[in-house]
Amino acid sequence: MYTPSLLSLDEFPVGCLVTDARRRVLYSNQYMMEQYGHSPAALAGRELFDLFSKASQILCESFIVPALAREGQCEEIRLTMRSPSGQSLPVMVSAVHDDACQRCFWSIANAQRSEQLYMELKKTQQLLEQKVALLRSLSHADPLTGLPNRAALSKHLDHKIDRARPGSAGFALALIDLDGFKAINDRHGHETGDKALQQAARRLADTLRQQDLVARFGGDEFVVVLDGRFSRALDEPIWNRLTQRLAAPLLIDGVSLSLSASIGITFYPQSNTLEPDQLIRQADQAMYQAKLAGKGQVCVFDSDDEVVQKERHAALSGLDEALVAEQFRLFYQPRVNMRTGEVLGAEALIRWLHPEQGLLGPQAFLPVLSNTPSGIRLGRWVIMTALLQMQTWREQGLNLSVSINIDGYHLQHPQFLQELGTMLADVPEVPKANIELEVLETSAIEDAAQAAMIINACRALGLKVSLDDFGTGYSSLSQLRDLPVDTLKIDRSFVQNMLTRPGDLAILKGVIGFAGAFECGVIAEGVETLQHSQKLVALGCEAGQGYYIARPMPADEFPGWVERWTRSEFDQKYGTQAHGTQDN
Repeated sequence: MYTPSLLSLDEFPVGCLVTDARRRVLYSNQYMMEQYGHSPAALAGRELFDLFSKASQILCESFIVPALAREGQCEEIRLTMRSPSGQSLPVMVSAVHDDACQRCFWSIANAQRSEQLYMELKKTQQLLEQKVALLRSLSHADPLTGLPNRAALSKHLDHKIDRARPGSAGFALALIDLDGFKAINDRHGHETGDKALQQAARRLADTLRQQDLVARFGGDEFVVVLDGRFSRALDEPIWNRLTQRLAAPLLIDGVSLSLSASIGITFYPQSNTLEPDQLIRQADQAMYQAKLAGKGQVCVFDSDDEVVQKERHAALSGLDEALVAEQFRLFYQPRVNMRTGEVLGAEALIRWLHPEQGLLGPQAFLPVLSNTPSGIRLGRWVIMTALLQMQTWREQGLNLSVSINIDGYHLQHPQFLQELGTMLADVPEVPKANIELEVLETSAIEDAAQAAMIINACRALGLKVSLDDFGTGYSSLSQLRDLPVDTLKIDRSFVQNMLTRPGDLAILKGVIGFAGAFECGVIAEGVETLQHSQKLVALGCEAGQGYYIARPMPADEFPGWVERWTRSEFDQKYGTQAHGTQDN
């Protein structure tokens, strides 16, 4: 496998060291330990000249340092080095300074072999040149894993692209992203995370052939470049081996940790000549599709996907511009007690007032925002806008609870709690108990333990938390067990069909039962008819929202609706049921 290996320096018949601009030792090979007794661990960070006798230190400062500054190198200087036990060791020292990386490369040979070294001067000089070239390559190595870094990868790809010709076998490039690595870092700390990356790097290197390359691209991403002709089939043995090796549990400091990998693949040559960054971008797009498909998946890039990604990028740019232009609105759909008529609050629902297409519902634009910075920005806007509206209503004498939708990926954002605290501080008059965060897209929650911690923190602030669309498969019993919520929202699909489909009615009864077992409130979406309301109340679910009660409306219309509902509309819609209930 093509990778600069520090172990190869141990094969040189001389001591090899690398120092920084202050002559502190950054690296030493095994020869220094075997011949002179100085171990790599003991030398790390030590001032190099401290190894020599006082007289030799004077010679180093008066001759070697000026020579390096003037000529960039110094050859065959006889010095006396001290062993750890104090023994004097005559040595021959050579050095080369590299201005580009501000490193100095040293060789230390046994002076008693000077005659032999002199006779083999030509060979030694060639060896020194090879050594310098190899040590310079260390600037292209990732310090954590020892793998080639992005700079080395780019040079390697330049070389591969130059050699590739149409019709040749070419190569495959795969971008590998570790699933679940952030959870390891957050839960166990960066030291454990670094060890996990090192183990993953070794597994990748051990899985590939000698002629293949594996590089650390950054963070928890790796790139592998494999020579040969590969089919576009996802069941190629090499992709299966990579995913299986990375999915095997990691044992770090006695703790078993789990990872998996999402892999995006592209191939070269293609119909057009590409730059290395274009190839990596293709693999990155394919990797993103693998992420969307679930953990441990492999996807192959194709041009149709590239068109989709360009369209997606254009759509995100349009949504960012719409946010700046203040084209988004929040509408509010009432939630009521269907038995008593009490207005319980409202759910804030986003709409886009598009300058050309008119008012658009969330399904027209929210999907493209999933797991993007644009989605996070829009989520912040929704929270702040809803809180300010609650404050305005309170000043008007309308004290209502409002449910604010939060996507699962937004909930897990590292700054979510800090930003939420800042926004709450801006509306101190709004009672925290009136604020309900409605968690959406729970399938996007990778770390249930972290999400539970965040939800508990929100509840500690006095906020309520509800779980949206419970029972659809996105929100499930396992999440109800793991996520400490106050309310379950029954998905509208079960409510709408409960009168005609026994299966949906059974699921609905089960959700109401789960809510009771976990001591949660329950509210039904999609109440379309009086019969829906009556059936839900009979089953023990009194809270509901839906078109039969009211459609979502602009904020300035909501106070008027509350007045009409309280004065007459509830009686008109629920009739005898309403009066009979109130009489009880």
